[in-house]
Amino acid sequence: MITVCEVADKNLSQFINFPFDLYKNSPYWVGELKADTRRLLSPKNPFWAHAVNKMFLAYKDGVLAGRIMALVNHAHNAYHHENIGFFGFFDVIQDAEVSHALFNAGEAWLRAQGVQAVRGPANPSSNHVYGLLVNKFDTMPAIMMPYNFPYYAELIEKEGFTKIKDVLAFHRTKNEQISPRFLKVCERCMRAKGITLRRLNLKHIEQEAEIIRRIYNSAWAENWGFVPMTKEEMADVVQELKMVVRPEGTCVLEVDGEPAGFYIAIPNMNHALKELKGSLCNPWRVWKALRAWRKIKDARLIMLGVAPQFRQRGIDLVLIKHIIDHGVAVWNEAELSWVLEDNQGIIRGIVECGCWEDKRYRLYQKGL
Repeated sequence: MITVCEVADKNLSQFINFPFDLYKNSPYWVGELKADTRRLLSPKNPFWAHAVNKMFLAYKDGVLAGRIMALVNHAHNAYHHENIGFFGFFDVIQDAEVSHALFNAGEAWLRAQGVQAVRGPANPSSNHVYGLLVNKFDTMPAIMMPYNFPYYAELIEKEGFTKIKDVLAFHRTKNEQISPRFLKVCERCMRAKGITLRRLNLKHIEQEAEIIRRIYNSAWAENWGFVPMTKEEMADVVQELKMVVRPEGTCVLEVDGEPAGFYIAIPNMNHALKELKGSLCNPWRVWKALRAWRKIKDARLIMLGVAPQFRQRGIDLVLIKHIIDHGVAVWNEAELSWVLEDNQGIIRGIVECGCWEDKRYRLYQKGL
């Protein structure tokens, strides 16, 4: 017998803990700190100032078997002139009946909100963990990227969802070569007067964060699925990242003193999180995590943007070359993720600098 119930304060821990039980034997899945997930799900999180959700748990014969969140992101709908809902935090045993029960509950709630379609997975938005892994299930994901069992795609498609967009992760080691054309464009760009590159001043991270937010919101403004970040949301990101960001993983490019572009790369902290198993309460696991942290030799480029008025100058290529010269050289290898599958301009530049497509994450949609 399958039953579905709504999540409240009394069973929120079950919602958070479930994937740790589901993936306990997986060598690849990595859970975030449970305290961070709880903070993300809290109504006090700035994301929920413009979104609402309902979470559900499914039980089979009295045993917890799956979870899902249905949500409406009002900021997304206003920005893109859409009327859709989302699903996320979808984790389930390999059982189509349990999956069906979860989607039934989530879709019923979304219909009551008056939306016309549902898209996902989004945990809970494109500015967080986004998409469903559809290939390369035999490697650990980069930090803040999803991992799921291969059968998830079949269960989602069985519910009538179809692909709406893929986002891509590219990979590079420090040994790959940069194409002559790429180098030529970078050299021409750097000959222009007034171009300077600097690291983020991590002692004044709040002020730097506002510079990043302005560039990021303008650079991504026309991208599919993008929703501008509020000051409060950026402050929340800073709170998450300031303990792991290293100066060599950051850059701001200025033109005549005006910030024009930036990137942020962070060490792949999943190596440490894998050891922690969601908690800082076990001293032995903390010691193992600290040891893994010191050995990290790969990174993820999580943000890169060029303000629209500075495009067509090769600035984006200069930033990519800078992270290769001064970041990948430190970490040995890096993932650049994610990139929209149809963003051919940036993909061309990424490939010419020696990156290759590694992983693919899928967004699904279904009419209601």
